[in-house]
Amino acid sequence: MRRRFLTALGALTLAPLAGRAQAPAWPTRPVRIIVPSAPGSPWDPLTRLLAERLAPVFGQAFIVDNRSGATGTLGMDLVAKATDGHTLGVIFMPHVLTPALFKKLPYDIQRDVVPVTQTQWSYNVLVVNPALPVQSLAELQAYARQRPGKLTLVSGGNGSPAHVMGEYFKQLTKTYIVHVPYRGPVAALQDLIGGQADLMFANTTAAVPHIRSGRLRAIAVSAPQRLAALPEVPTFAEAGQPRFDVRDWAGIVASPSVPGEVIARLGDEIGKVLAEPAVVERFRQMGVFLQGGHREGLATLMRSETQKWGEVIRSAGIQIDG
Repeated sequence: MRRRFLTALGALTLAPLAGRAQAPAWPTRPVRIIVPSAPGSPWDPLTRLLAERLAPVFGQAFIVDNRSGATGTLGMDLVAKATDGHTLGVIFMPHVLTPALFKKLPYDIQRDVVPVTQTQWSYNVLVVNPALPVQSLAELQAYARQRPGKLTLVSGGNGSPAHVMGEYFKQLTKTYIVHVPYRGPVAALQDLIGGQADLMFANTTAAVPHIRSGRLRAIAVSAPQRLAALPEVPTFAEAGQPRFDVRDWAGIVASPSVPGEVIARLGDEIGKVLAEPAVVERFRQMGVFLQGGHREGLATLMRSETQKWGEVIRSAGIQIDG
């Protein structure tokens, strides 16, 4: 009897250890974080900070790998098809635009990557050349309606977030404004400042210095509240367009080969970094508002944004490939 009792007790004692031994260790090699844009892009600083902070937590290096091209689809395709179990990726707003912009994609953004967590929000400001005789959103709408096809809206490219935002604005305000795509937002902003264009949805970080210098006039910001960097500029809701609910965003996704049981921990550890007051303030000064969460929140955001912008794109007839 005593022998059977000791044997049973030993089995119970070893059971938790056996369970731990069966749990796969992760990571067993360096982890790659693919940023589907060129080095120096707006998503680089936070991604590199996360890589630096996650490495000691998980005991392996986290390596940032920039893979630009095709509106972010080349890099995301690498994430979707990775089989090494150690590939993460940065997802941002263009990835929910491409399903409507391209007739065929090499992956399904809703099915072929695993959401980990959202990481940030960022906002845009509608700016005009100061020569345009408008001071408010109401005045701009009236001016555009009186001159259909006479104003030019510039963006960093056909199908870019700024372009799609502009089409959404035109749909809501029932205005006809001509879109002029540029090869990148910097060139578009320069021509706007130079008087070769009339208006643009610009990233707040890029636009604020020109607004403060008087080279651009800010009309409204696409944020739920006024921004500290532009306290005198109303939100679209305050300016009379509450339906213009637009925010840039980014998050972290994983390849399907990453073990499912580590996704929650990745989200938790990333959330800890995003909640550090010094980190929050550092990125707030850059116009980036950090936002942690879990995979369900990012998955919901991806679905709702894909539907919303798909409707805008199809209504505007935007298409990148034939």
